[in-house]
Amino acid sequence: MPENVSSKSGRILYIDNIRLFLIVLIVIHHVAVAYGGSGGWPLKEIPTDEISPIIFLLFNAINQSYVLSFFFLLSGYFVPRSYDKKGPKIFLKDRLIRLGIPVLVYTTLITPIIDYIVLNFAEGRESSFFGIVIYRLQHPLYTWEPGPLWFVEALLIFSTAYVFYRLVSSYSFNPFKNNFPTNAAVTGSIIAIALGTFFVRIWYPVGVEVLDHFQLGHFTHYIFCFWAGILAYRGGWFGNLSNPKPWKPVALLSIIALPIMLAVGMSMGYDLDLFLGTFSWQSLVISIWESIACLSIIISLAYIFKKRFYTQGRLIKWMSPNFYAVYILHSLVIVSIMIPF
Repeated sequence: MPENVSSKSGRILYIDNIRLFLIVLIVIHHVAVAYGGSGGWPLKEIPTDEISPIIFLLFNAINQSYVLSFFFLLSGYFVPRSYDKKGPKIFLKDRLIRLGIPVLVYTTLITPIIDYIVLNFAEGRESSFFGIVIYRLQHPLYTWEPGPLWFVEALLIFSTAYVFYRLVSSYSFNPFKNNFPTNAAVTGSIIAIALGTFFVRIWYPVGVEVLDHFQLGHFTHYIFCFWAGILAYRGGWFGNLSNPKPWKPVALLSIIALPIMLAVGMSMGYDLDLFLGTFSWQSLVISIWESIACLSIIISLAYIFKKRFYTQGRLIKWMSPNFYAVYILHSLVIVSIMIPF
């Protein structure tokens, strides 16, 4: 299916379908965190068994390896076209409206609503909604909590950086024009982002946040994939993506390898925190695994959706333009459902 096949609205259907798939995974990911998986969440249930936390850990670790990186890649893919069409001033204004306003709404309205629900109905502490809002407005540096919209905030930063790059440089780096990157190039990219991730995590292990919501330990992947998305648009990579024969089995093997690595590490008595960062061989192993899983799964999914899931039924067609709203509101919905159940 050629890359330019799209609906009447100009949307590329298989890319829309990938986005919907990723949104579903993000929602499930956060449900898993809420019900016993690792990670932070406004309201968490204590698991009553020993198996579900392990299942949630494996599921979320695999998700973390590629889902948001894939989102950054797809976001980067549409940046050059929008910039070329609108120019720097209108492009940046559009980004500020489309990305900045939702972040402000979330931090000033949705986060206080979630706080109100948790404090009053989960913890039994009577709190005024307006009191929560006023406190947050009075202490913005300490209470800035964009929740899952940290992704949108990061995307705004990346987009702004792209504008500055285009303004100061006319250099266009495009090593694979009208050709998908070679296996050697993909392998080299895996090595580069694995080493970059390892070195960043010496100082910023997984779980350590900057500004209370940016985990820099993952940003090597995010920055690389955003940049790769820009190159993919310029080079027509998706249109030239053929059967990624080595990467589909590599993706499957990487998924199988994770529980084996964790089981071996636990059986040998290693501190699992060493896998999250610091200067340790465990951190290097996980950094390599994440980088292999990231690119192999992204390439495999892009090919599968391009070849098999390039059409939409009525339900999916209705959902496609609304995936952004689902991303913005799903945290509030999950917390609200958890209260009575």
